[in-house]
Amino acid sequence: MPDPYEIAREFAYEFGRFEYALKRSGFLLTKAADARADWRKFATALGDAFFADVRDSGIAPTILVHPPRKLMQDGLKWMPEQPPPITNVVDLMEKGVCRIRNSYLHGEKFTGGPDGAQWNRDTLLVAEAMAVLLAAHDRVPAVRALL
Repeated sequence: MPDPYEIAREFAYEFGRFEYALKRSGFLLTKAADARADWRKFATALGDAFFADVRDSGIAPTILVHPPRKLMQDGLKWMPEQPPPITNVVDLMEKGVCRIRNSYLHGEKFTGGPDGAQWNRDTLLVAEAMAVLLAAHDRVPAVRALL
């Protein structure tokens, strides 16, 4: 198995590049005073065909079938208990790729040690999120020009 920290660092780097490109190509949240990337708008621009390509290519089966959960303040519980499968491009980006990025950068990935099942799942999730980002790389010309 590849070094999960190496994959995670590469994923964080690519995610940052995407956020830079999204903001500078007009994919900005309009209701925020600070400049934040609008991943929903980007996902919509990618379209249903992108989601179908991801699903049909098999590059993100864990994200699609067993998506990551969100850590909630109430008791530091991961919710929902059994998240429904991801079935659209917006959820793929927001509840998949962005959530994985947030969990990793906020210290919630690779916490159980290399012998635990969660370690393997975290590695799969990060690798799949990276694959989705790379697949999205050339899909929106305005973003592609800045990557």
